[in-house]
Amino acid sequence: MKGALKNAMLVVVVLVVCALMLEAMTRLFVDDGVSYELEMWKYATDVKVRDQRPEMGHKHGPNRDTSLMSVGVRTEQHGFRGPAIAEQAAPGVARIAFVGDSTTMGWGVAEKDTFAHQVIEQLVKQGRKVDGFNAGVGNWNTTQELTNFLDTGLKMKPDIVVLTYFINDGEPMPTYPKESWLDLHSAAWIVLNYRLDSLIRQFGPRPDWKQYYRDLYKDDAAGWKATQKALASFADVARSRGIKIVVFHLPELRELKPYPFADVTAKVKKVVEENGMPFVDLLPTVENLDPSSLWVTVPDPHPNAKADTAFTGGMVRTLLPMLDDLCRTQNRGC
Repeated sequence: MKGALKNAMLVVVVLVVCALMLEAMTRLFVDDGVSYELEMWKYATDVKVRDQRPEMGHKHGPNRDTSLMSVGVRTEQHGFRGPAIAEQAAPGVARIAFVGDSTTMGWGVAEKDTFAHQVIEQLVKQGRKVDGFNAGVGNWNTTQELTNFLDTGLKMKPDIVVLTYFINDGEPMPTYPKESWLDLHSAAWIVLNYRLDSLIRQFGPRPDWKQYYRDLYKDDAAGWKATQKALASFADVARSRGIKIVVFHLPELRELKPYPFADVTAKVKKVVEENGMPFVDLLPTVENLDPSSLWVTVPDPHPNAKADTAFTGGMVRTLLPMLDDLCRTQNRGC
């Protein structure tokens, strides 16, 4: 009996030592600051917080300051990425709210290189009186973007809402399974799970990324139905508050010419315009560029600084006439 107990204890000790060594090796050799699965894990644990409302799910925590994908990420008291901003714009200043998901938040992009920052910077350089805030949060759909805008965005009294639309915005609400201790604390566990999931996706029966996106926009898809309602609500809120709103379509950057989702873009455009909002497709700003040159990293096709700079040009061209109208009618943004 004693011998069996000894052997069992020895096995446990060996397993613990092996697990600790694996964890240490993962943190030393795999965690290089740009490993997608580990950086997303850090984002979830260091920046995001749970919001129990079914239409919200998660959001940015206030006053966070960390590094993700080797760039600094900070939030102010409302969870917006960037420095603190007054709840009321200065007299004569037009305020622009940038609303969206990780593409708006600027995943893997330095704060100064996000299109939210670049647009404001360019407009100021052109002599316009503007400020703005970045309300983008990773892994949000349009319903979550609307909920947060009603919570915090409206309090900031924007004059213009830049609502960015990416193809995965048609996803249904994410699920939030209960996290284990390993989920919260083990880098090795995160890497192992991610790699296993990647293998299953590669060799298993799951649809490829193109089919996955296309399935989101079936007429009876729950996520797409909710997205249409959220877009209509954005239009209603803007109209009732006298806020100008424009929807910018950000293309999926893995293939650009020919673009494989033109039919999806047309479907979204139809809904947006039926609700009285202008729709601007930013595909032409990047379609002649090498797709991989626009990615944060080769395995991660989030828009990088080069892509955001291209998007900025298209946004500024659209926003200038809107600011001209604000200047004429309200003496703001002149």
